[in-house]
Amino acid sequence: MKREQHQKTSTIFDFKQKSFDFIVEEKLPFKLTGKGDALFVLFEKQNKTTMDVINFLCKEFHISRMTLGVAWLKDKDAITRQWISIYKSALDKMWWERVFIHTLSRITRVLEAEWHTRPLQMTDPITNHFSIRLRATQHLSQAIKQEAKEIVQQLFTEWFPNFFGTQRFGINGKNRELWKDIVNKKTSFREPFEAKFKLQAYASWLFNQYLKERLPLGKQALEWEIIKNGEITWPVWWDDILLADPKSKAGIFQQEFMKKNQIDTNFFTVFKKYKLFWIPRALWVMPKDTRIRFQEDDILLDFSLPSWAYASILIYLLLEKLWKISY
Repeated sequence: MKREQHQKTSTIFDFKQKSFDFIVEEKLPFKLTGKGDALFVLFEKQNKTTMDVINFLCKEFHISRMTLGVAWLKDKDAITRQWISIYKSALDKMWWERVFIHTLSRITRVLEAEWHTRPLQMTDPITNHFSIRLRATQHLSQAIKQEAKEIVQQLFTEWFPNFFGTQRFGINGKNRELWKDIVNKKTSFREPFEAKFKLQAYASWLFNQYLKERLPLGKQALEWEIIKNGEITWPVWWDDILLADPKSKAGIFQQEFMKKNQIDTNFFTVFKKYKLFWIPRALWVMPKDTRIRFQEDDILLDFSLPSWAYASILIYLLLEKLWKISY
């Protein structure tokens, strides 16, 4: 979310004036064993994207993107602490882990390093913990502070739409626009990962479109919608399996959506070519480990989300609600 967008929706609070107003740290879902074939490194970056770090390492060591493991991409305009892994076989070619850690420390702050039995994967259920400051644009009375706190508390107990954030689509949404060129063989990439990333971006955009159209139907499951871990899901479009019965209420809705967006045999063939398969994504998500407090007139928020949920979506919804206090 860009700062100017929030200034239009809130007269009391502003978001992300400084990178340290937005801090996120990855929490691994497993304990590192201290031995194995993959080195895990926790690093802190600021004013850089995750891909900036990955591309730097690939260039420095002349290695493939697939040599490195990350769970998810993180914001540029923030302080982010995340894990990266690398195979022991790759370290053997670069004078072992000290050289890798030293090189990574040239553009980030290395916080921790440990061995594990397998590398980090994007499918690992990482949790992101956020610490966010909403800066007050004026002095607030105790009554307004209390009202703001109650609004935040209420939102923290509700399921919110699990849209992908705009950062998922690249600068000006170009990542998703390239998918047609990939399908029509008008462009190619040296690394298969690049093509995969563009296709994933388009699949994410499709998910957002589906969710927008699905929202008016409410948060109750439609007949034949797929429930996973108690949550209503819709696939990030990487395969044609596990769709609803086409004669069911959910199936009719899905088939109409697919027809409108030209999701057909050719579409699925391209995704399968790059070994991208069906992944269910929850339509709604709820924050956990929440905490709200004031520092003078600023609100300080702490909460956790699954790695596939975007804090910027929650903050945007929050600022929309806080905007009403000014009237």
